[in-house]
Amino acid sequence: MSEVLYRKYRPRNFNELVGQDQVKEILGKAIEKNKLSHAYIFSGSRGTGKTTSARILAKMLNCLSEGSEKPCGVCDSCKAIDSSSHMDVVELDAASYRGIDEIRKIRDAVSYRPVMGKYKVYIIDEFHMLTREAFNALLKTLEEPPDRVVFILATTNLEKVPETILSRCQIFYFKPLNEEDIVAYLERIARAEELEYDEKGLKYISKAAHGGMRDAVNLMERVIAFSGDVKEESVRASLGILPEKVIEEFLQAFSSGNPSSVLAISEKIQSGGFTHEVFLEQAIDAIMGRLVERPSDDCFRLLSTLWETNKELKYAEDKKTTFEVMVLLKGDFRKQNGEGTRKFEGSPIALDENIEKPEVSVTEEGEVISSFIEHLRKSSYTLWWTLISLAEVRRGNQIEDLIIEPDSEYSCELLKERMESINRIAEDTIGKRFILFDRAAGEEALECLDRDSREYFDSVVTGLGLKNDMENGKIKIELEEE
Repeated sequence: MSEVLYRKYRPRNFNELVGQDQVKEILGKAIEKNKLSHAYIFSGSRGTGKTTSARILAKMLNCLSEGSEKPCGVCDSCKAIDSSSHMDVVELDAASYRGIDEIRKIRDAVSYRPVMGKYKVYIIDEFHMLTREAFNALLKTLEEPPDRVVFILATTNLEKVPETILSRCQIFYFKPLNEEDIVAYLERIARAEELEYDEKGLKYISKAAHGGMRDAVNLMERVIAFSGDVKEESVRASLGILPEKVIEEFLQAFSSGNPSSVLAISEKIQSGGFTHEVFLEQAIDAIMGRLVERPSDDCFRLLSTLWETNKELKYAEDKKTTFEVMVLLKGDFRKQNGEGTRKFEGSPIALDENIEKPEVSVTEEGEVISSFIEHLRKSSYTLWWTLISLAEVRRGNQIEDLIIEPDSEYSCELLKERMESINRIAEDTIGKRFILFDRAAGEEALECLDRDSREYFDSVVTGLGLKNDMENGKIKIELEEE
């Protein structure tokens, strides 16, 4: 079996290490001036060079070369560390060996002098996962270690490390790598492997790696296994990256509140073998690109909605259904913040100020309601048009009010969230407002009363002249328990 690329091209010295300039400079000068610390903490996200830097540091400490440039990479000590067979360089994975027994073995072994090199080096990966007892056992050794012993502790979660440990170590922060550095490194590997590639394909891989070099090289190897090259089309097909045209179609459908188009795009994502998570990441990147070109409040609102949907999707089992429900509800809600229909064209999401307002006659109540419903349909307010068409609408006590009684509790909940926006449109188009009649709330409260209490309640309401207001939904009924 051939060696995987990230191990085959792992940096052998600090000159080959990509990024992390501050780490390389400080550690290099510390060794040059013989100002070593007994314990280091390398903190950063995965694939940023923590374990690689720890091995390079171990080689620099134990290199047998007489020359000034270390590590030489050719002496027995350097070769042994590269092959993980050096007797004085011990690597421990704290994610698997996190108990006190493993730390006690280290504590007992540090008292012995180095065998093959000048220093005994202990590299502990993911050491934040050690148990509390293991941390306590390690504490004294870190505080007063024997001569010629160096601890290098790597972690992706520094917040979980006790303060007592942090105060005894020098801490180095490994930053996520920028996309330009990742592209340059991938290009170097592609040339060494004599692969066909193009810059756009490498950029897609570097973006998908989110600052991790190891992730980028692994993604590149997946593309090579799929197609044998690293060109744009191969990368798209292997990583599930959708064409920009689909992203634009989704943003247009989402911002204009067109549910049929949103559902069609969702089905296209699933049937095409793509994932909704990658699709949402692409959509968010597209919005952020628009914000860089020309910021607008509507872009920020749309970005917020997509980000909330993306967070919900991470923990959902049924990705497709969760995506569709979140996008339809959030998209419709965000769209109704003012007059007009949102359109996503170019940089900003503009509001169409030239909405065709239907000429309505207020002489006939039925014509007024029909005209308003038709206006919703033409303006692509599909959800509102459906809810009001299914509801019962009647005249209220005030000439400018219309009572709307939903056909179900679910419809009632949807309308509650949108009544303010609906009334803004209604006032501009037909000069009236809607009052939501929540029959379920009133009936549920009255059902708790016995027969005598119900008759008494009816008599009081009738005597006060509030019967019509209660039927029209203007009175909210609540019962308090004694």
